[in-house]
Amino acid sequence: MVEILGYVVAAAPFLVAGVALLGLRWPAASAGVAALVVALAGALTWQGLDPSGLPGAFVEGLGTSGTVLYVLFGGLLLYNLLSAGGAIESVSRFLGRLEPEKEALAAGVVVGVAPFFESVTGFGVAVVISAPILLAAGFTPLRAAVLSSWGQCAVPWGALGVGTVIGADLSGMSFEALSDWSAVLSLPLFPVYAGAALMLAGGKPGVRRRGMEALGLGLLAGSGTLLASAYTVPELSGAAGGLAATVAFLGLRWPRLRDLDVPTRALLPYAFLLVLLLAANGVGFVRTFAEGLGPVFVSPGLPLLLSCAFAAALFGLGGPALSAALLGTFRQWLPTAGAVLTFVLAGQVVASSGAAALLASGATAFGSLYVSVAPALGALGGWLTGSNAASNALFMPLQVEAARGLGVSESLTAAIQNVSGSHASLLAPQRVVLAATATGLLGREGHVMRAALPPVLASVVILSLIGLILR
Repeated sequence: MVEILGYVVAAAPFLVAGVALLGLRWPAASAGVAALVVALAGALTWQGLDPSGLPGAFVEGLGTSGTVLYVLFGGLLLYNLLSAGGAIESVSRFLGRLEPEKEALAAGVVVGVAPFFESVTGFGVAVVISAPILLAAGFTPLRAAVLSSWGQCAVPWGALGVGTVIGADLSGMSFEALSDWSAVLSLPLFPVYAGAALMLAGGKPGVRRRGMEALGLGLLAGSGTLLASAYTVPELSGAAGGLAATVAFLGLRWPRLRDLDVPTRALLPYAFLLVLLLAANGVGFVRTFAEGLGPVFVSPGLPLLLSCAFAAALFGLGGPALSAALLGTFRQWLPTAGAVLTFVLAGQVVASSGAAALLASGATAFGSLYVSVAPALGALGGWLTGSNAASNALFMPLQVEAARGLGVSESLTAAIQNVSGSHASLLAPQRVVLAATATGLLGREGHVMRAALPPVLASVVILSLIGLILR
């Protein structure tokens, strides 16, 4: 009985957050406070948990929250400046002429453009870039929020694979091996997101009209990711897959594209941002120099702010326009801070107190069927922490040790942890808040989370089935 109560106490922050967001429809900030209070109460009162690491957990949580909010501010400011300069309207007009059917555009963004940006940036930057464009293209705020969230489906290689690097180190695998295994497991998942995008944007008629194209784009994104991981630079796998799908999407529309005027000036700030991000992440001495200057210079927040300055100069935005953009950004950004902070801190408390380890130890009771449970465990970590890196740090050692003790493939288990945690992280409250803020739905995070759930749940089920087959 005591053992069962221990599992209940350890799982309570997850349960409270889920009920508050999905059942009671509380704003994310209120649900985050509730989850944090429950996590602290368990750590401080349950004898099986250890509260000694709480101070360090709070320090680390504050640092992570600062990084997320830094990136969000830069992304929102860039959107407001581009909107003031007319760039968002120009891009939306171009996209509407390039592809009048919204469902096809949705699939191209979800498995093409957005995964490319997520791979070279991480930290949810793809959300704050793609959500405003989807809004301007005519999608409702809810659909734009959900589609931009799904666009993070290449999270195992987000920020050039930093989470996978951590997972490889903790599992005893090489980065290349874990990347390859993760790419194999991800191959059937990209089409799931492409199909979900079609269904959300166009319903069953959209699936009938564009189903084969979405399937092809999804398989191309997955194949490009796998081939890049196996034969080129694994860190660029997600970017390569997203780029392959984007090129195919544009290639299918080449006759129409050839007759259109591409809004080059409106796209220049995005190109400038991309160059900065690639230089900061892909050029060794640049990254080393930035790391020496401190975390402010390593995060994608700085390239975003530099792109803001570039956009303001490019479009000749003066004092009144700059002031209005800054004021609008602060109004969007400030309400988000509480939700991000409380959920990140709750995740850190669960990790440091031993609650996560307790849950993981209970999962070993499934014996040889453990690989069918491992995806749910990885997803749990990704959902609460909002980060593939944090999810791997939380559960990877426990998952691999459990697999070793049960005689299950350690490589397969590590890859399942890496991929399931990645996909569930896009549903994390702190990431959903990004999408809700970028689309004007702050306070309705539960609606976004419910609408975004199906392909994530399907991905976890698929990973469970693959685990059972390959174990």
